[in-house]
Amino acid sequence: MGIKLASKNELQWINRQYATIGFVPSNLERDKVAIVTYEDEYAGVGRIVRINENNLEIGGIYILPAFRGKNLAYELVNFLTEETKRFKEPNVYCIPFAELQHFYKKCGFKEINLQNENIDDVVHSKYKWCVNEYEKK
Repeated sequence: MGIKLASKNELQWINRQYATIGFVPSNLERDKVAIVTYEDEYAGVGRIVRINENNLEIGGIYILPAFRGKNLAYELVNFLTEETKRFKEPNVYCIPFAELQHFYKKCGFKEINLQNENIDDVVHSKYKWCVNEYEKK
């Protein structure tokens, strides 16, 4: 298993993966994208997206079906979480599908109440977009 930051040469492969699951394509000028490998094969992808000057999002975590069950998603999220420390933004968010909330808690994320927490309007808008865009809760 290995994890590396993606290069422009890999962007087409990355966006093909995201297209298969209906995720927004990545742009390496906006996103910091990581690729996880297993036995020298591309096994998955994830990214850090700068939401605005105060907030980052870890998302787009996708492990190809042939490589699931190998703890790669956990390693990828931990890698991306460490990468966020290179930024100066104080907040790192993740907007997971409902069935993945437990997984992200295991990775150190905490659930927030959108009604009671002081959340940036842009982050709240992104959450609403996700709710409307994806069939999954």
